[in-house]
Amino acid sequence: MGKIIKMSPKLANLIAAGEVVERPSSVVKELVENSIDAHSKMIKLFLKNGGIDEIILTDDGDGMDKDDVEAAFFPHATSKIKNEFDLQRIKTLGFRGEAIASIAEVSNMTIKSSTDGNIGYMVNYKYGIRKEGNITNHNKGTTIIVNNLFYNTPARLKYLKAANKELSSIMFFIDRIAMAHPDIKFSIYSEDKLIFQTTGQNDDTTLMAEVYGVDVAKKLMTKTYVADGYKVKLLFAKPEVYRSNKLEITMICNGRYVKNYNISKAVIEGFNTYIPINKYPIGILYFEIDPLLIDVNVHPTKTEIKIANEEEICTLLTKNIKEMLEEYRHIPKRNLEEKIAYKKESIFSDSFLYEDASYINDITNKDIKPIVENKEIETIVEVKEAKPKIEAKPTIDEKTTMDYIKENTKISIERKIPYMEYVAEIFGTYLIFQNEDGMYLVDQHAAAERVNYEYYYGILSNPNQPKTDMLIPTILTFSKSEALFILDNLDKFEEIGFHLEQMGPTEFAIRTIPLWVKDSNSTDIIYDILELMINNKKIDIMQFRDEITKQISCKASIKANHRISIEEVNTLINRLNECKNPFTCPHGRPTIIKLTVSDIEKMFERIQSK
Repeated sequence: MGKIIKMSPKLANLIAAGEVVERPSSVVKELVENSIDAHSKMIKLFLKNGGIDEIILTDDGDGMDKDDVEAAFFPHATSKIKNEFDLQRIKTLGFRGEAIASIAEVSNMTIKSSTDGNIGYMVNYKYGIRKEGNITNHNKGTTIIVNNLFYNTPARLKYLKAANKELSSIMFFIDRIAMAHPDIKFSIYSEDKLIFQTTGQNDDTTLMAEVYGVDVAKKLMTKTYVADGYKVKLLFAKPEVYRSNKLEITMICNGRYVKNYNISKAVIEGFNTYIPINKYPIGILYFEIDPLLIDVNVHPTKTEIKIANEEEICTLLTKNIKEMLEEYRHIPKRNLEEKIAYKKESIFSDSFLYEDASYINDITNKDIKPIVENKEIETIVEVKEAKPKIEAKPTIDEKTTMDYIKENTKISIERKIPYMEYVAEIFGTYLIFQNEDGMYLVDQHAAAERVNYEYYYGILSNPNQPKTDMLIPTILTFSKSEALFILDNLDKFEEIGFHLEQMGPTEFAIRTIPLWVKDSNSTDIIYDILELMINNKKIDIMQFRDEITKQISCKASIKANHRISIEEVNTLINRLNECKNPFTCPHGRPTIIKLTVSDIEKMFERIQSK
């Protein structure tokens, strides 16, 4: 007797429901996406007990007639695609035709709909069985009611989390779908109380204010660029606002919220050195991509996609994010009152608030005074042409280095840091400055790190890496797996200036090294470089340059508790001003913070806080 039998339709639907409907947020996702595909401009969602007891969605979309309402409950019934050609050019959020049938199988589900606002039709299914279907009165659009989710599958029901956690999961999705469709008005009610609403104004600043709050919206950066086959719009909060996880890096592709590891990684690389290590930016990436270049039919939830030419897209994305950050000049400012407000809103734990002269869209309608002025460079003490003490000793041939930097480095004529009068040094670590706008504190180690980082990064970016032969080769011994990795990547080591020669099964002689490590006379750097490459399992030249430059710049910088002269102070500030990003060290910590005159006067109660 044969062991293989055909599944019953009910069993197949229950299995499909397990893939599509995992929790209340899955139901909300499928229903909202269907409303959007029906051209709705207003969507309301009513929830009870985190959506476990009841989910009601109403929209003002196209609506369905009697035949369509009946057919919506059939497995794999859809109006979105009709053949293989359509599958390759998906432009709607839904297309599988599984959602309604799957939800109806594990709930008490009712659909009411009308195409003209006069006569409507209603159908009810209870745990996969049709109970009734009647003519009803209904406005144009659709209402869907889902009660008692998973009550016929106790095993699934017991794994649901507390109502607040289920509600949090729903709101996470609502935030993303609101970002994807800022032209739609969303209203979310929980236990009959309005908890979230958008205006549907299709405005970037308004959208960020609705999702993240006014303070984040005031710190908005935007950039748009076009490449072969796609268009990208970047919407990010300035680096002062960050999170401890990657969840707020939101990717929207053709109106669909999706996840892509490599895209997120490219964003993080773009913000490298602008935010602290293990912190992540807040932002939205809008991709408009030719449907032929993407595959959304990867997973039943439709949140994972495959993109053609993904590596090139990621490289260009990182480049444009860096350019966007460089376009926005930041003067870090410590505002004590705003810091307290940020803690109340749980935006981040340690805020540095930036003022930006380019920011003109102030949604609070308050004047923001630009503090970056185009003044001539002035110094308190005249500095003679001599090598300053704080400069790290050049470790490669002076002419080779300077020729390369002159050819490849653009020095900004306009000051990024305003003119500041040097006052004093405290604790051998912090430099105090002042001007008419307030008082500035500079972390001398962080500032020197930034200067050295950009100096050495320029050297390491030289495609014709200067090298030197070692008089006595260094012999290194590795494990068998490490030795095999090195053998496979000898050309990569050569590309960054190291010539390795195998001496035994697991031994290698380093015969040539880059000139920039010559004068250090330390094998520690060599071990660090090789360990970094091996631990990453591949040689990423960009990542290598960044991480090894951070190590070198930290070791070469002024340490804390080390007093420096006025000449060194002025040289440090002038060199810091020439950096692409003078406001954070390579690890994302601020190099300079500001207390405005009004902040100081509030501390001494000369003026009253609002």
